Amino acid sequence: MPPSAWMNAAANRKPTRDPRLIEGVLANLPLMEGVARQVVRQLSTQSVLMHVKRGETVIRRGQLVRGVYAIAYGSVKKRLRHRGGAEVVLALLGPGECFAEVPAMLGSPAIVEAVALAESMLVIINAECISTQTVSEPRLARNLNRNMARRMHALLSEFERGLLPGPQRLAAYLDTIAEATREPGHWVAHLPVSKTLLAARLDMTKETLSRLLRRMASAGLIDISRRDIVILDRIGLVALSAE
Repeated sequence: MPPSAWMNAAANRKPTRDPRLIEGVLANLPLMEGVARQVVRQLSTQSVLMHVKRGETVIRRGQLVRGVYAIAYGSVKKRLRHRGGAEVVLALLGPGECFAEVPAMLGSPAIVEAVALAESMLVIINAECISTQTVSEPRLARNLNRNMARRMHALLSEFERGLLPGPQRLAAYLDTIAEATREPGHWVAHLPVSKTLLAARLDMTKETLSRLLRRMASAGLIDISRRDIVILDRIGLVALSAE
């Protein structure tokens, strides 16, 4: 199926074809690590570019997904939305990450929605082409399987964290995204999104999130500097998440 046909079935916009640019994006994806260059080039000919604005819905629930989406730049959130309008944010994705692998490979309607958090450029790789190439390129098949396995593991971990009380849920999240700093014994958790969106990600209100952060700061566990949360006592943070 030509790219224009399957792309138009997935979105009400004219797709952009630029194989050389697409090949450059695909070559730098973790999904393509170790994959032969000729396979990447072939996939690029069966892929399209999609530019989306902040707040634009990329994939809607019930939409038939024809390709695997890769983020060239920008950011996307994956969400489940209740009938009343409330949403549960399942994941926050950035450059180099892929999504919609499962519905694309199964050829089934999407259950999880994807919404752009910023102006973004996405590459959409034809799912049929990926399936064909995995037969002759085992590294691509392994990378794709690992991607989906990691996504499933993350989803189960998120479900487990969702069963925790608010303080433990926040502590577990900060510990998960913490990165070491140059100062021994200190880590920093850079919040990838606003507190409003993070609160939705953790299934709590923004006011509750702010209150919990202040409480952790008062306890000497963290120091807050806008979106940078400096973890002063990681052992204490881990202990809190395990309570």
